Amino acid sequence: MARGGNVHFVRSTSARAVDVLAVAGKPLWRDCETAFARIDELCGDNTSRLFAEPNAKEQEGGRLVVAWFSSFDEEPKQLGELDRGKRSRIESNLAARIEALRPALADREIGGTVGAMLNVADEASIVAVGENAVLTNWGVLPEEARSSRAAFVRHSEQTIGPYLPSGMSPRVPGQAWAALGGFATAGLSPPRRVIAPEATAASTQEAQSTAPARHKQSWLWPIAALSLVFAACLIYAASPGNLVYPEALPPPPTAPLVNNEEVNRSLEERIGKMKRELAKAACEADSSVLGPPLHESGGGTENGASGAARGQAPAPGSPHSLLAALDSATVLVLAPSADSLSTGSGFFVSQREILTNNHVVEGAGGTVFVASKALGRAVPARVVARSASSETGNPDFALLRVDDAPSTVRPLHLSTEIARLDSVIAGGFPSFVMSMDSTYRAILNGDTTGVANLEMVVTQGNVMAMPQGGAAKVITHSANISPGNSGGPLSDACGRAVGVNTFIVLDGGNVQKLNFSLGASDAIRFLSANGVTVAGADQPCNPATGIAAAAGPTEGPVK
Repeated sequence: MARGGNVHFVRSTSARAVDVLAVAGKPLWRDCETAFARIDELCGDNTSRLFAEPNAKEQEGGRLVVAWFSSFDEEPKQLGELDRGKRSRIESNLAARIEALRPALADREIGGTVGAMLNVADEASIVAVGENAVLTNWGVLPEEARSSRAAFVRHSEQTIGPYLPSGMSPRVPGQAWAALGGFATAGLSPPRRVIAPEATAASTQEAQSTAPARHKQSWLWPIAALSLVFAACLIYAASPGNLVYPEALPPPPTAPLVNNEEVNRSLEERIGKMKRELAKAACEADSSVLGPPLHESGGGTENGASGAARGQAPAPGSPHSLLAALDSATVLVLAPSADSLSTGSGFFVSQREILTNNHVVEGAGGTVFVASKALGRAVPARVVARSASSETGNPDFALLRVDDAPSTVRPLHLSTEIARLDSVIAGGFPSFVMSMDSTYRAILNGDTTGVANLEMVVTQGNVMAMPQGGAAKVITHSANISPGNSGGPLSDACGRAVGVNTFIVLDGGNVQKLNFSLGASDAIRFLSANGVTVAGADQPCNPATGIAAAAGPTEGPVK
């Protein structure tokens, strides 16, 4: 074996020898230990362990039988065999491991090789070994996927594409279409996370070296022939009577004049209607659910506190006040296990309790870490309660508790009042987006000095449906979420948590995605059963008149 410790069998596959990509004429699987060593040198020890090591034997007909080996000794499983919680962790692990390859992809010596290695034969090539994502059948691209840019994009979308961080792409050396550049050439719009491949220097040099030499004078006779034909056409056109001109066409009828008064009246009515609609979008939220006070008024109370209500909202109903509420309550959850780190989101429901998903923390022990701008640092949090299951459609909650939280933390209220078409906002820390943030990357590498600069991701949408009949109330909505959002709040336009972002469903055939959150009613029951009493607000969020004060969470003993 090339890498020490690669003695654990993962799986056996077969492939056509011609489907194994080659860089500068050398198949990727030949001398791959050199590539592994360079990857570890540029990206850190063990980065190359993302790629299983091939042991290939050629059979008749140009087929290869390949045994794949890894240094991880746990039982290998296909992604489809995993429960939703573990699959989410494996997908996050895969995205993080690919992200770590950036220095190697940018390297002039090995970048083309690593880019080609990111191609996989099919979705089954991605294997979970314990808590680690491992690629088998890497560097393999079926003939159909090599036939055109469009075919390559489709193949990537169905295999490695959904896990590629922004700006990363597999590369396809030696294909003419890969050198054309831009998706317009193939008549495509760029897909969400698949970037068009680039031609390698090796393929360009190969094309130059094999181009046949041309005779220096062979280009003269076509020009002479074309000149004679052009001259004959000019002589014919100049002869009288040869060209026939069409009769002049009558002028087009004049369009009737527009009645300006009628147009102005219609526009004024339209403007008035739009103003009335815009007025409805202002959310007069109650001050207690929104961020920290902008100022303190005189007249302190007997304990020295200001007479102003704690948590006074800046400009009620403004996007700033809503964002301040979510920023103050939402946290990044870091759940370390023996050999990996899972990430998710959560939010404060009291001054010490945080609600998240069970599947975010189920791979960790009794302690995880939470971080946010409001906390200003990463702090340990105890896992004090969990749902019985994290299966899709069931209650999937976990309760975390911190020993101390600053006054800048403002818990979110929970509301059970939500209906179709209501506006919702999803807050959290999706790894696909956060991977571009230097503070987030530093935290994953153990540097928490910049936590005060950590900013969550917010997306907006509307409630689409609330399917009935399941073990838990589920909200389907159009506010985009992805791995890392799990456990974060789904807020209404008045800053109240109406759900907990939990899972997505992908329709691979039609490239469609649905976003699902567990409803606040199940969250309230879970919290109440574990000593955190929350009175759910029963008033709908009324943007025109505001909402009545909703009873907030009261801290109780944790069971």
